[in-house]
Amino acid sequence: INNRIINNHQYVTFNFKNKQYSFKTSLIGKIQIDNLLMAVLAANKVIPISKIVKVLHKIKSINGRLEIIGNIKNLSTVILDYAHTPEAINSCIKNIKKHFKYSNISILFGCGGERDKSKREDMGKIANDLCQKIYLTDDNPRSENPSEIRKQIKRKINKKKLYEIPSRKLAIKKAINDLKSGDVLIVAGKGHENYQEYNSKISFSDKKFINIFIRNKNKL
Repeated sequence: INNRIINNHQYVTFNFKNKQYSFKTSLIGKIQIDNLLMAVLAANKVIPISKIVKVLHKIKSINGRLEIIGNIKNLSTVILDYAHTPEAINSCIKNIKKHFKYSNISILFGCGGERDKSKREDMGKIANDLCQKIYLTDDNPRSENPSEIRKQIKRKINKKKLYEIPSRKLAIKKAINDLKSGDVLIVAGKGHENYQEYNSKISFSDKKFINIFIRNKNKL
């Protein structure tokens, strides 16, 4: 019945069987509140809801799903997410925009090779419509030409807000260095994955490089 965002925490009040309950969570976005309440209903089959509510504040994001990474001195925010379809990108950005109402939102993403090509232009348009800056980079090109994938994505992206950087590592570095106070960067597409795939798989972790470049930014 109530969902307020204060200092990037969500304060939720809900009714259940004519009783009112409240909890605080660091999870981002209404979609995670919906998921959490469904989990509460399921758990209530075996655990009293009064006990469940007392521990909800301890629940953390799943690895690579709307997950805040690190802490930046200028109070900007980096969020890692697995979104790699038009529907997921749209939901991810909109949930973050609602959570961080007064922030400029940037996104870093690409598209996988040997997968649905029709989604690429759609994802570019969604990012263009909802974000202030777009860092276009490689995802998992596999055997496809990476530059051709990026070319398809950027057809409906305004060139003034586009930064095309093939190297995902360098794209993450640039995007984090560009963050100003209160800005939010979404690093989308690979989430928890610990590899990047061109013609073969190589070791690569978005989270690892996000943490490295946040540490470097904080030294400036």
